[in-house]
Amino acid sequence: MKRIFYLLLVLGMLSGLTGGPRPVAAAALSQDLPPAYRLVAENTRFALYANPETLALKVLDKQSGYLWHSGLDELAPGDRLNKSWAAFASSGFSIEYLDNKAINRRISISNSNCDLRFTPVAGGFDAEVTFVDFGITLGLQVRLEESGISVQVPAASIRQEIPDFRLGLLYLYPFFGATRGDEVPGYMFIPDGSGTLIQLRATTKAKTMFYGKYYGPDLGMITALPHNPAIRRPYRLTLPVLGMVHGEGQNAYLAVVAQGASYGELHAHPAGIITNFNFLYNAFIYNESYFQATNRAGAGVTVIQPQTNAFDVEVHYRFLSGQEATYTGMARAYQRYLVERGILRRPAAGSPDIGLRLEFLGGDKEKVLFWQRMIPMTTVAQLQQIVTDLGIANVEVVYYGWQPLGASSMPGRSLRLEGQLGNLTELREVAQRLIANGGQFSLYLDPQAAFVDGKGYSSGGDLALSITRAHPQGYNRNMPLYYFNFAALQKRYRSLSADVFSQLGAGLALDGIGAVLYSDFSERQVFNREQTLRAYQQLLAESEGRLAFYTPNDYVFGVMSAYYDIPLGDSGYLFTDQAVPFLQIALAGYVPCYGPALNFSADLEEDLLRHIDYGVYPSYFLSYEVTGKILNTRSDWIYTSSYAQWGPIVAETYARLNRVLAPVKGQEIVAREQLAPGVWATTYANGKQIVVNFNPEPFSSGAFVVNARDAALRDGVLP
Repeated sequence: MKRIFYLLLVLGMLSGLTGGPRPVAAAALSQDLPPAYRLVAENTRFALYANPETLALKVLDKQSGYLWHSGLDELAPGDRLNKSWAAFASSGFSIEYLDNKAINRRISISNSNCDLRFTPVAGGFDAEVTFVDFGITLGLQVRLEESGISVQVPAASIRQEIPDFRLGLLYLYPFFGATRGDEVPGYMFIPDGSGTLIQLRATTKAKTMFYGKYYGPDLGMITALPHNPAIRRPYRLTLPVLGMVHGEGQNAYLAVVAQGASYGELHAHPAGIITNFNFLYNAFIYNESYFQATNRAGAGVTVIQPQTNAFDVEVHYRFLSGQEATYTGMARAYQRYLVERGILRRPAAGSPDIGLRLEFLGGDKEKVLFWQRMIPMTTVAQLQQIVTDLGIANVEVVYYGWQPLGASSMPGRSLRLEGQLGNLTELREVAQRLIANGGQFSLYLDPQAAFVDGKGYSSGGDLALSITRAHPQGYNRNMPLYYFNFAALQKRYRSLSADVFSQLGAGLALDGIGAVLYSDFSERQVFNREQTLRAYQQLLAESEGRLAFYTPNDYVFGVMSAYYDIPLGDSGYLFTDQAVPFLQIALAGYVPCYGPALNFSADLEEDLLRHIDYGVYPSYFLSYEVTGKILNTRSDWIYTSSYAQWGPIVAETYARLNRVLAPVKGQEIVAREQLAPGVWATTYANGKQIVVNFNPEPFSSGAFVVNARDAALRDGVLP
């Protein structure tokens, strides 16, 4: 009776908005709840329904009267779904299994021989599903929360009881919020770069779907990534989130992977590729196949990894309505999620001006006959001279190439400065002077990196191993790298960081460790990606000094004081439509974000406007000496850096950005909207609004005018 009464009550509330795969009439809510669905949980904001036979869900948002669907209940003419896809669309989850020949196949609850146990519990339900023919069992826990629902698959619930079959992938609620073509206006959101949108259309020019691993590829499985400095690689997915808007300003959801992202993948399917549905979801990798060479001629076999990846899965779906149902609302929902968990915290009040990141090249080595010679590019005294000359107090300085023989030589386990750059006493004085003036000083460090031609480590005991028993290889700043195993990394980092924090009172600018996540199959201790992630978090939490990170993944946000090289766009995939500042909105008011070095910009004016639009602070890569001196070193990627050339531009651009961004420093971003083509308005929590005009002509709204290719600050929001 309670359920019938409630349904009758909300019938009058519905506004005709559509939920799930197709629009439904407002008066047809009862038709959207087939008899197979049970009301399993309810609170003041939501009602959760579940189908015990398929584990499909429906979530009613009482605030908007909107009904979200996790998949299809029945096919419609023109759906273009075969039996396999129809089962995929109607099941709560599907799996991909691997047989003893490493051949994979996808099966779903709706099209396989399953033993399914459904148990209602307080706040939701538990379920256990056994795919009988393959001996694979998984447990599912769904709970109603204040902001939406949580879905969990504990590692302890997974069993694989037939040796010939292994669990490969888990597809979790793949059709949640799916739409048929363009019947529902809106877009999908993926965290590519700063963030990007895929409009809900009937067709797309793209020929393939989007598949992206959270935190990038696993070098422990693939050993090496092809390296071509002339090719710009796509951005990693640094945030384990996805979302969808059904009618901007009407209804939306954001899915946050709280656990399991280390083995998570985001799959996005625009309509027109295989099916006529727009949908995106999370998949999780438990076992993979790989090619194991058996001789030097290249012969080998495809085998399955020896041990299943062990990790818990936890995904939170947060539902948004009204003004929050935008990508800005999604970003703010993610920000609240991070704040609630103590990951983001308000920084102490400092200078009223914005920051300026200046990274200096100390020097690098050059080969001369049979030895190496050091080429000093910025001594400690010259660094101080430049900072003094600029006269900007709130400077965040990073010193790169400070170690003996410079940037292409490995730092040791203790703090040693290249003698031609100065001494530690001078360096400490510079650091203390900067900090006293409201700035920061950090030494650059990539703790994971073992230079291929470097010294001071053992290839037999200190390096990680991939699953093929080779050393994983990569590149960073033009340096070919191996990677340390965690035991070696931990010893080196603890020793060196303690010296930096105690002897200099400075911080560390950390590259690699916040961005590159790899499994390690060393004989002494195997670390999967989840174990590596947790080990990094624990190690970094021990640090007693300030830590900044270059393009970090979200798992280091809890110890991050500054974000360096934040993306100002997306990767430019064919099926994406618009880059958005999701990442910047999520961090606004909590973490200062600095863009890539502007002296390497292909369009300085455009990038300055983007900094203002996204609320990002400027960065430059400088040296005292002319850049021509390092043409024969590994640092030749720094093709323009001389302070004599860039000093006036640094001062001018900082002043320009500071005039507009300083009044909103430390404020959250509460809204962003397009006022006209090429004109964007960003509103901050203190009521101030920044309007950026990317067009070659002025923009006006009443008496308010923004010049061509310029930005303006105003109090209050434009009507």
